[in-house]
Amino acid sequence: MPELKKPKPSEMCPPGYHVVRGHERVCHSGTVTWMAAHVRKNRGKIESGLLIENIHYLFWESKKRYSALKEIEGYPNGNDYDALIQFWLDYWKSQGVKFPENLDPLMIKALISLESSFDPKAKSKDPKSTDSGLMQVTDQSLRVLGGFPNKEKWIEMRKHLIHVKKVDKSDPIVSVALGTRLLAHKFSQTPKKYSKNARSALIGYHQWNKKVEAYADEVLSRYEKARKKK
Repeated sequence: MPELKKPKPSEMCPPGYHVVRGHERVCHSGTVTWMAAHVRKNRGKIESGLLIENIHYLFWESKKRYSALKEIEGYPNGNDYDALIQFWLDYWKSQGVKFPENLDPLMIKALISLESSFDPKAKSKDPKSTDSGLMQVTDQSLRVLGGFPNKEKWIEMRKHLIHVKKVDKSDPIVSVALGTRLLAHKFSQTPKKYSKNARSALIGYHQWNKKVEAYADEVLSRYEKARKKK
């Protein structure tokens, strides 16, 4: 997996902690000293969610090994992210986050194939859109996932938050962590007119587009073709 680069141990830490980067410090005497990078316990609301150093720590320190998923037709490069998809789906479930019973890692892989063609640096062709990364997370969704209020001071999500920068969406590990969490959130907000299942979660994930029904059907079509492969 050439796109997945493991950070240095000093750049990762478990949830509840954050990395303080190496920096200069001026003492009262005026002496300038260098503070080496170190880990510090989180304080305050802003750092109550997962930071990028926590996201990398959770993935790279995991001892679980995953089998390869079936290939999505036309996308052999998608196999590079099989473990990543399975890890984050398992992680969020272990935290009590609810997903549709009929949603599995291969379906998320099919979703990624449609969203970005497995290109971690993919961006929307619409100049007004902020979609980017493997799972094409928007800047607005990044705000929601961080538990930050909108213009009306409404906070849409309050648990299992993620606090990363916009530029971090191009990191495959971060993008799948964000996208899978967002998928579960959209599932939790399924409108009454839809049954609560994987299809409605997919519709919610792509709700900004008027062609949501066709979008969900395309993801499920790619999924079924892959699932039936021997």
